[in-house]
Amino acid sequence: MVFSLRKWLSRLAFLVLFVLLTVLVFGGYRFFMTKLMLVDPYEVPQGQALKVFQPDGSKPEKVSLSDRLRWFYLYGE
Repeated sequence: MVFSLRKWLSRLAFLVLFVLLTVLVFGGYRFFMTKLMLVDPYEVPQGQALKVFQPDGSKPEKVSLSDRLRWFYLYGE
């Protein structure tokens, strides 16, 4: 059985280049996603900011369809 050193070195170079380019593309993707990502609207406020909306857990047990639509349009629930 004959092993070609040139063939194995070319395969190894291809594999190393493939891994390096994959890491580079993945890192670039993560970099751009962190720069372009919008601020999370549900994040806890920092500093002097206050979160003024607190969800109201009290909903009536039996509601009509019009009341459900009103709740949906006013509160998004």
